Amino acid sequence: MMALVWVIDIVVTVVKILGGRTRVNPVLRVGMWVALLCVVAVGIAAAAGFVILLERWLTTL
Repeated sequence: MMALVWVIDIVVTVVKILGGRTRVNPVLRVGMWVALLCVVAVGIAAAAGFVILLERWLTTL
């Protein structure tokens, strides 16, 4: 349960940094945006891969 509190705290801190409410080095903010975009791109690629694998599996039935 405490781990969930820590995760929520980290997410809130990251959102504050990305939103500009917390003053940090601009390089850190840009790096965090790039990392977030990479995570989104990986998620989209994984979803597309899953759909392709599902389609291939369904055609063999």
